[in-house]
Amino acid sequence: MNVDGTSDTDSIVLWLQLESAMVDVRIPVDMEDPSACEASTGRTRCTPVETGGDGIRRATAEWHTRGPDDIAIHPVSPFPEPGLLEWNEDGSVMIERAPSGAYVEEWHRVPGSADRLVEHRTDSRHRLYAAGDLAVVVTDDRGDDRSLFEVEFAICEPVDDRARWRIVASTLPGRIGEGLDVGL
Repeated sequence: MNVDGTSDTDSIVLWLQLESAMVDVRIPVDMEDPSACEASTGRTRCTPVETGGDGIRRATAEWHTRGPDDIAIHPVSPFPEPGLLEWNEDGSVMIERAPSGAYVEEWHRVPGSADRLVEHRTDSRHRLYAAGDLAVVVTDDRGDDRSLFEVEFAICEPVDDRARWRIVASTLPGRIGEGLDVGL
């Protein structure tokens, strides 16, 4: 929820958090122009999780998405600040709050997403992030013109018992439904 009280429950939002690597993809509903998307790769630093007297587990996290090897197609936040994290009892729901009150995000763990955590980089322009049966394949083939039509964050799910994968959402919507070799 935004500071003005509005919320968005229609967009596709996926955040895969691996040990320290992360990928965050936000695709507006009915999006046709990749510049409307927000997507980034980066690193997460998190304080140790502590359980308060109220039984709620808490930590503070910072995300770094502007490193030389990171890929992003979103504007840099004008209010970079850490996230205050709280987990429910079984860890299936995490609430992230901005200390300033600028936003509140409610994240739900996808069932089975803790089974397999993978980050694989073939080079600085191609990488794979996987958590269970979800994968995000990031490809940055932008030239000097930095066209957003040459960078893709493709959310993939397996078909045929993980032998093949298909794109279920993408920052390039024309690719939805295509098969993709994710290398797993």
